[in-house]
Amino acid sequence: MLFRSWWPVPALIVSASAISAGSPHSYPVQVLREKGIASDRLDEISLGLRHGDGCFCSLACDTLAGLFGSDGVNTPGQDAYDAARARFWSQQQSLETKPSCFFYPANAEEVSIAILVSRATQCAFAAKGGGHTAFKGASNSHGGITIEFIHMKQVVPSIDRKSVAIGPGNTWVDVYTTLDSFNLTMAGGRAATVGVSGLILGGGISFFSGLRGWACDNIISYEVVLASGEIVTVDSNTHADLFWALRGGGGGNLGIVTHFVANSFEQGPMWGGFLTWEMYGSKDALIDGLIDYAEKGSLEDPKAALIVSFAYAQVYQMWVSSVMVEYVDPHAPGSHPKVFDAFFNVENAFQDTTRTASHSNLTLEIAGTTPPGLRQSYWTLTTRVDKQLSLDLMTIFEEETKPVMQLTGMVYPLIFQVITVSQQRAMMRNGGNALGLGGGEEPLLLLNIAPMWVLSSDDTLALTACSNFISRARALARERGLDHPFLYMNYASQFQDVLSSYGQENKARLQDISKKYDPEGVFQTLSHGYFKFEGAPVEWR
Repeated sequence: MLFRSWWPVPALIVSASAISAGSPHSYPVQVLREKGIASDRLDEISLGLRHGDGCFCSLACDTLAGLFGSDGVNTPGQDAYDAARARFWSQQQSLETKPSCFFYPANAEEVSIAILVSRATQCAFAAKGGGHTAFKGASNSHGGITIEFIHMKQVVPSIDRKSVAIGPGNTWVDVYTTLDSFNLTMAGGRAATVGVSGLILGGGISFFSGLRGWACDNIISYEVVLASGEIVTVDSNTHADLFWALRGGGGGNLGIVTHFVANSFEQGPMWGGFLTWEMYGSKDALIDGLIDYAEKGSLEDPKAALIVSFAYAQVYQMWVSSVMVEYVDPHAPGSHPKVFDAFFNVENAFQDTTRTASHSNLTLEIAGTTPPGLRQSYWTLTTRVDKQLSLDLMTIFEEETKPVMQLTGMVYPLIFQVITVSQQRAMMRNGGNALGLGGGEEPLLLLNIAPMWVLSSDDTLALTACSNFISRARALARERGLDHPFLYMNYASQFQDVLSSYGQENKARLQDISKKYDPEGVFQTLSHGYFKFEGAPVEWR
């Protein structure tokens, strides 16, 4: 049965033959009729809209509610609507973004209907997986339809244990908790509460990336709902161009992914955790360790994963340094992998949480460092590996942090990661991905600043500090010939032009593929908020 419930709405008729899939049409009401959904009111409004007469989100939400009932749609004034808003990670998405309705599809066919209703009424829409993007409207459609996948959370390993089918509503702890029970895992996100869909479609760095590449490089197939309402299976042989585009190109320009099949592999307990120091007595040694890992350690031992962070911590009233060290194999208490010797040799750590644990347990620890319910912003930059540049970027970071370090609840970290040579080589598998990094033969430093604070009245100060750091850091790297264009989508702010950073050729190829599968530009005009081809979602003032 296609529809979970039904009650009358004005001029809406649902026929008993509502199970046939529609073929692509430029006229969405016609496709809805082919699916057994007929509405004179939709037809009249859609004809008017083709002549430029506004949008009708109330009708869109009423239509969906009539088809799918309260289990499928929530609107303002309902407790479930307020609960849905609260499920977003950042205040900007949960408090400042108010859709006309939340829609909770159970399968791809219901997503298809939502897109067609959106087109018929010209009501904007957004798709939410885990809701972990920081900026307003990124995965929550203000005044429109927010499609949330809370009824699409399957995690099903294959009989041969070599793949796993995943629904788009999962967070990574959902996936890993299920796979842990089979002694399996996959190359996916490192923070428990991050959503599967956004991380994979933006690239996706994993604990296992040294061995297996990024998450997007480990996807076998996608189920995708196109702007036409068509549902297609995409892999390296079928719709191979779209397969390439979805690997790092994001979903917001191409379709809505309703099912992933990913490579899985055997994995028992692993080792990892955090080491933390006072910053001024440790930063030089940690930068040394970071550079050595980038140039040597990551090549010699691809089982390792590393994040190096620096921040002013109000709770301690001090600057702190922290490293996250993770390793594929377990280690006995009191021991550590040799690749991390440089970090364990730094004296006076006041915290050491390293231990052998399950994959899911290690991701819960990381999620604890980025709690929900705060103002959030992510910004990113990539440079070539250079010790002096890294130290000088630390100086800029400290200078730009000082004006905001005492804002209420402010935590302002600068985070260094390495895009290793082995990761870049893995990006060439199965036709490559869209990121523009594949086949690189030098490691890169991936920088992320990720402040969190409490008061919206402090937004301008916080975002100005971020913008100043990124501008100064990019200028210094460029002056020294150490800049790199790549911007990691999953760390980018609304003020950054991600898709252009993939290179002119890759961006043009993405645009061609988008036009092929969405010739009317539905995902450019009705799916607002995330990264589009015309540039940054928001212009920095």
